[in-house]
Amino acid sequence: MTDLLVVSLGTTRGLRLADAELVDMLREAGATVAAVGTRIGLTNALRRAYPVNDVVEALAARRALAAGMRRFEPSALVLSTTTAALLIGDPDVPFAVWFDSPARLNRPGLASGPLHVLERRQLARARVLMPHSPGAVAALPVGAAPTVMISPPVPAPAPAPAGGAREPVVLAYAPDPKAKGLELLCAVWAQAALPGARLVIAGIPRVRALEFLARRGLRLPPGAELVGMLPQPLFHDLLSRARVFVSAAEWEDFGVAPLEAIDRGAALVCAPGGGPFPALAIARSLAPDFVAADRDPATVARALEAAFAADDAQLAAYRAAARAALEPFRPQRLVARLQEEVLPALLGR
Repeated sequence: MTDLLVVSLGTTRGLRLADAELVDMLREAGATVAAVGTRIGLTNALRRAYPVNDVVEALAARRALAAGMRRFEPSALVLSTTTAALLIGDPDVPFAVWFDSPARLNRPGLASGPLHVLERRQLARARVLMPHSPGAVAALPVGAAPTVMISPPVPAPAPAPAGGAREPVVLAYAPDPKAKGLELLCAVWAQAALPGARLVIAGIPRVRALEFLARRGLRLPPGAELVGMLPQPLFHDLLSRARVFVSAAEWEDFGVAPLEAIDRGAALVCAPGGGPFPALAIARSLAPDFVAADRDPATVARALEAAFAADDAQLAAYRAAARAALEPFRPQRLVARLQEEVLPALLGR
């Protein structure tokens, strides 16, 4: 018999990577763990918009759960995303839900009303909830189960070489050009007065980015370059050398890249966006001048200029405070919470 069965929705690369990290942490905490992923199958043709997408994915998660229960006979369940929990009803074993944001927050509107009802019921039935961030905790409905904050892990990077100079580079990550604000990024860059600096945009193929901009009658501004989807070591190396990481996202349910940026010493400049987005709250606490008051390109450009104007002493203090702010997201802290709070709730030990 297996202690835990993790049901991974796995509809994006980011979800699959995060779920694999969760499995590793649960095992390190002392549990035996099996994992199953969903297969959307022929119903994928129905996935055109929300809330239908959620229903299709929730049905796939229910099928994966049924197969996993038969195969592994787990003592308890961990369901990754609230979508995976929507249609499982009341299973015969205790369950936890691991999620970045509840649907009542990132699926607003009347059309998603039935989802909110299902979600509220399942979040109350759970033995324990594992939201990724304080913002996700704050967004939970009344009557939800007890919470233990368990985020995707942010491992501390290796110490930077002594005397390593930062390059005049602004790094951005925009795998989804609309959601991550590629149009705003380009408008900000066109207005920012940063002679000699470069804007490096990662995470999106060059052709796709240029087509997105062309549909809006725009071009890539001078001094900006598209480097595509980089291998993780290369992306981390850029974060360790860039002076600034800029986020123009309209919405962030979690946002690993901005957390990794401040962890590796880049100053985080943000346009305000919706969602729990823990890095935005951290950025405001570290340097309010680096966070724009609104999403107007001129306002964000001024925040970017402020980050470049900061002297070495200011940035050294900023980096030390950033490392302290990231302690709750460290793997060892997360494993300890799983071991001391989550596993006893699910397994009675």
